[in-house]
Amino acid sequence: MDSGGEGGSSRPGGGAGDDVLAIQAALTRHAESLTDVRRQALSVSLLSWDSPAGGAFRTYLAERCSELSGTIELLHSAARLLGEYGRLVRVAEALQRGAGL
Repeated sequence: MDSGGEGGSSRPGGGAGDDVLAIQAALTRHAESLTDVRRQALSVSLLSWDSPAGGAFRTYLAERCSELSGTIELLHSAARLLGEYGRLVRVAEALQRGAGL
């Protein structure tokens, strides 16, 4: 990741395109982690809950799972868009290197 200074990456030889790839990978990991949480919550909501409190809990879980689905989709979309941005950054970096900049 960027150390906050000018020039892109904090890694020797790495450019901003590498930083973008790292962020894209982190977004994808978080989306997959939330997918696992959602799956576990859905499995709990499928259990038999006979009490009124149990019914309310199932409703609560269903609502949270729906919100998680939206968040997961947004993270995947952000990762895809960031991947395209990273590709363009890497092309620009290659052009700069080719021009001796």
